[in-house]
Amino acid sequence: MGRLHTCLAGALMIALPALARADEPSAVQKIAITAKPSVVRVYGAYLATFNIGDASLQEAIGGTGTGWFMTPDGYIATNAHVVDEIHSGDDAAKDKLKKKLFADLDAKYGAQLSKMSQAQIKALAESITLTSFKPLHYVVLPNGDKLDYDIKAFGKPGTGNDAAIIKVKIDNAPTLPIGDSAKSQVEDHVVVIGYPGVADMEDLLDEKSQLEASVTDGAISSLKRAATGEQILQISAPITHGNSGGPAIDQHGNVVGLATFGNEGEVQGFNFLVASATLMELVKQASITPKPSDTNKAWASGLEHYWGDEYTAAIKDFEQVQMLFPQHSEATGFIRNANQAKKDGKEKKEASSNGPVIGLVAGGVVLALLAVVMIRRGKRARPGMPMPMPMQPGMMPPPGMQPQMMPGQAPGQYGMPPPQQQMYGRAPQANVQPPIAKTMAVGAGPNQSGGIAPTAFGSLAIGTLTCTRGALTGQRFSVSATGIIIGRQPGIAHVLVNDHRASGKHVWIGIENGRLVAIDQGTTNGTYINDVTRGRITRAELRDGDQVIVGEPDCCTLQVRLGG
Repeated sequence: MGRLHTCLAGALMIALPALARADEPSAVQKIAITAKPSVVRVYGAYLATFNIGDASLQEAIGGTGTGWFMTPDGYIATNAHVVDEIHSGDDAAKDKLKKKLFADLDAKYGAQLSKMSQAQIKALAESITLTSFKPLHYVVLPNGDKLDYDIKAFGKPGTGNDAAIIKVKIDNAPTLPIGDSAKSQVEDHVVVIGYPGVADMEDLLDEKSQLEASVTDGAISSLKRAATGEQILQISAPITHGNSGGPAIDQHGNVVGLATFGNEGEVQGFNFLVASATLMELVKQASITPKPSDTNKAWASGLEHYWGDEYTAAIKDFEQVQMLFPQHSEATGFIRNANQAKKDGKEKKEASSNGPVIGLVAGGVVLALLAVVMIRRGKRARPGMPMPMPMQPGMMPPPGMQPQMMPGQAPGQYGMPPPQQQMYGRAPQANVQPPIAKTMAVGAGPNQSGGIAPTAFGSLAIGTLTCTRGALTGQRFSVSATGIIIGRQPGIAHVLVNDHRASGKHVWIGIENGRLVAIDQGTTNGTYINDVTRGRITRAELRDGDQVIVGEPDCCTLQVRLGG
């Protein structure tokens, strides 16, 4: 038993690297994908229309920035300067808009105004009427929904305390965790998410693109202090107007600062963050408790399943996200992609048995070890002398042996094959696993002795197939308990037979109910064992030395060798 545990532990070490995925997103991509649904565009502006005689002039003050949810019930962090105009109020905005109008009139009509008398200028000013006045104090969610906000806490624009907290009415909003900027170090990686310059490009970008947040990344290049004493983080990640208030997220997925000051010249690398420690002072003053939402938990779980090729579980989580937070911008796209991946056959297969499910790797390893033991016991048995043996729950009989049924035991129980076997690929059995590992010959060509191809379980092969006739002559392929497919279709067949007489998916060879078997996949030209004159097979048990014929002998003939 100790030796079995040692083998099993070693087998797991071999098996796990083989299941690594090449298309999994990078750490930076994962941070961005996880965080984007929590980031919103913030409007803090006023629009006004003035009539002067028969002319109509429009003016605007303020602009747009970025914010992100701190709490599920709608508290959002942003920069103070993003919502400064709204914070100052309507009356202050009207005065500022009128002054801006006069400045624009002077710039455009200064020459004519200089020729007018003071009385004429006074009369002109009194004739100006404000015909429309519109505050824009709302956030735009990534799905396009607009929500009005109230300002709950306000720092000081243009300083190290350039932070504000606004509130919208919402439930289960996806939030971002706040990190401790005091622990930040130079060269720590940061990802900045926001809406840089979107307002400047509204005529260029389509509506969907305007809702898509941008992601830039870089590192903390210096730790500084503002003139007023607050911590400031200098970063190399590019930011510009529109980014203001956006989260800067560290390598652990925590917000360490708000994108605030950007270089307006051509040289980048002089951009600054208001530190998360400063934001937390406002949070405490407003008696707010930042926390994750149920949406976060479902979203994170869904992404973990999705990146692990567990698409059915991922879809369930993403649908939970949609139920909790219908405004979620990313869940629908991931559900669509997960369904397509399932359709393409990319779903990770999980091992199953009559006992508890241990998991794909562990289950496959145990099955392979048991298969090797039983096959070798079968090879030691005397020919023609099947040995009756009582079957215990969970046991499978060695090849060539007939199990002795326990009193009251029905056919098919405890590993015994049922009276009628099912074909692989037509009616799946509980103990049959579809192949998961692509197998290719290593270091062999025609008429040469080749190496054994790797499989998902590495050295845990229960046998090999050596091609004795056909284009693959001399090449060997390992067979694991999970089996392999021989055929002509790339991406489906593990042993690729480039011959028109072979079907795309021709024959599956693997363990079924404790026996090594070959199962024809409904082919045109058939599968044969040892001699085509014996007729094509539907399913046949394989023994050491058997020849599996694909279509015709000179198309592909594979000799079975049991053992490692």
